[in-house]
Amino acid sequence: MKISQKLLRTAALVATLVVIPSSAFSAECPEGYPNKPINFVIGYGAGGGTDAIARAVAAALEKQQGWVIVSNNKPGAGGGVMAAGLMQAKPDGYTVGTSSLGTVALNPYNSVDTPYTYEDFDYLGSGMETYYGLVALADKPYNTFEEFIDFAKKKGRATVSVAGFAQQFLVDQINEKYGTKLVILRGKGSADALQQALGDHVDATIQGAKHVQQIKAGKMKQLASLIDHRVDYAPDSKTLIESGLDATIVSHTVFMLPKGVPADIQTCLAGALDEAVKSDGFGELMTRLENTALNLGPKGITETIAKNAAVYKKALAK
Repeated sequence: MKISQKLLRTAALVATLVVIPSSAFSAECPEGYPNKPINFVIGYGAGGGTDAIARAVAAALEKQQGWVIVSNNKPGAGGGVMAAGLMQAKPDGYTVGTSSLGTVALNPYNSVDTPYTYEDFDYLGSGMETYYGLVALADKPYNTFEEFIDFAKKKGRATVSVAGFAQQFLVDQINEKYGTKLVILRGKGSADALQQALGDHVDATIQGAKHVQQIKAGKMKQLASLIDHRVDYAPDSKTLIESGLDATIVSHTVFMLPKGVPADIQTCLAGALDEAVKSDGFGELMTRLENTALNLGPKGITETIAKNAAVYKKALAK
């Protein structure tokens, strides 16, 4: 089912209603915790934006807290494979999931087979808001979103690699608005979707982070900004809103726990996460990604997820 432009605008709006907490969290941990490695389970494939963020946070935690973090990738179903496994994990604070907002706000309402809702987890905070863009190889015969649409219409179709359901919905919106036939190729993660584009297997891809390095290297170009503003690394790339389609992709990198982790351990992990997101090492990653560190905190990210989930639940009601 396609989401109307009105509902997509609403989805973008509700995310802006959450007040970002200004007070800092600090790591206050119960005695004896942790006494063994903490497992980070990453909902997307190695080499993608979520993977880079999770591993940067893990490195900061090891440096700042002296902890041992073991990172593993569990890609599939837009983070759903990771979330389904996390829901079954022992709630002892030794398993932390990392994924996107859509994993918990969208997936449960997009597929009846999703075994969880966002309420089955507790949330520690976030790492950054994802600056999504529509990008293509630098030598493609189109330089703007409008030119890409013309290309797709003249050719009869065009292919776009994506890594998540929210991206797929946006492609549906483009097709509905412009009468195009953009064919979706789902990757196992953003890195896989990016490789499809770099290998010239698709005409364009939707990316949230890793494409920035390719743009700077001259290998790719951004056709459109898929958030609500232009970005510094592609200042001439208009938003879809500027091009006449009032829609965006709203997403944050989310750190989550199975339900039932003791409150004092949640407080410890939330404080440590906040310190990690503010670290120099994480800041260096943000500089490479042309982005800004953003931790909404446990309350802020939970409210953001809940409001977006309500929108998607209504939009996807069968």
